[in-house]
Amino acid sequence: MNSVKIDELDRLVVAALLAHPRATHATIGQAVRSSEATVSRRLMRLRRAGAVRVVGALDSQISHRARSVFVRLRCAPGAADDLALPLAQWGETGSVKVLTGSVDCVAEIAYTSNEHLYALMMHRLPQFDGVMATFSNQVIRRFSTPHGWNPGLLPDDAVAVLRSERRDRWSERPEPAEAAPMTELDEQIVGELIGDGRMSWQELAVRCGVTPSTARRRTEALMSSGVLRMRTVVEPEVLGLTVNAFVWLTINPTKIGLAGEILARHRNVVMIAATTGDRNLCGEIAVASDSALYEFLSETIGHLPGLIHADVAVALRTVKRAGMIAPELRTAVASP
Repeated sequence: MNSVKIDELDRLVVAALLAHPRATHATIGQAVRSSEATVSRRLMRLRRAGAVRVVGALDSQISHRARSVFVRLRCAPGAADDLALPLAQWGETGSVKVLTGSVDCVAEIAYTSNEHLYALMMHRLPQFDGVMATFSNQVIRRFSTPHGWNPGLLPDDAVAVLRSERRDRWSERPEPAEAAPMTELDEQIVGELIGDGRMSWQELAVRCGVTPSTARRRTEALMSSGVLRMRTVVEPEVLGLTVNAFVWLTINPTKIGLAGEILARHRNVVMIAATTGDRNLCGEIAVASDSALYEFLSETIGHLPGLIHADVAVALRTVKRAGMIAPELRTAVASP
């Protein structure tokens, strides 16, 4: 992210965009009590600086295209940085972070079959130098995701109004038994919106070779089915949440659902999911300070029903988020 000064109005604008990624400038202005022109200028500046972006995302579980696994890596001293960047270049990784704690790196990886996962875990990962141990936790139920993250900067009623105007799903639902069918046009629409989630209907129509009304109708149908979801991508520090951490919890199996729902409602929880493996509840959190992290761990995590064990690792660097390598690291990727 290029250096850009962030003030309170900027944070409110981003918070409104989190609540409704495709909200108009006028709608955002109403939510943050500012003018449409001011919101337009602020968003243009933030997007140009790389501080915020809006993307469309194909829900891999709703579409049955892929499943997710969190992979934690314990590395030899000094090896995490050298490992994280090439790992981020995998097409399968949606996010990669360098951490400090019991593990040194975490990645969310999408896989299409057990054979695909086998190849990734048993052949490709071991090729990296410096990997001392790996731990994998397959996602089996999502309680909250960044698509619906509300950091609590706006009043609840303002967030509710913004969310009520969304056509896509912001909350999580159980995976359907059958995949939603998609046409060639649907695939093209999703492909375009992955690059720019705020693309106008007119531009989308031109790129897809259809009328604006057709582009809008098909897009909103994809959104309502849950296949296409919109996401505002922002590093928590932009919102004043300077401590980004990951939690891996062991919960009594009879209490996983209850604990997951409690965390999903918490404003410091960016995402939380039930998983297989050595930990059965994994998530990402963002808080304002070390003291806030202590309070979250002692007051929220510590009081979860069925809690057996908690492991926390603080993120030192975001290498990849929402499928995109951090802008300041792309030069290193392009270099031979």
